[in-house]
Amino acid sequence: MRQLREHPLTTLGGLLAVAFVLFMCSGIPALKNAHHGTNLVLGNICWFGFLLTALVFVIAGVYTLAHRTGHARSAS
Repeated sequence: MRQLREHPLTTLGGLLAVAFVLFMCSGIPALKNAHHGTNLVLGNICWFGFLLTALVFVIAGVYTLAHRTGHARSAS
């Protein structure tokens, strides 16, 4: 949480970059159309990793917004 409070743009940008890479990897035809084996496992890791990273990005964004709004209210 300290990293998110001190460097929100860097942290959110890193999460967004990781989510983008995982999303693009999950769309590789060999991984996307696999029905068994290693390619299926890698495709699932990429897809569910993307979903988890996107969820963390949304939660971190809401936290950052709430934290900044709280500071703005207490300053005035």
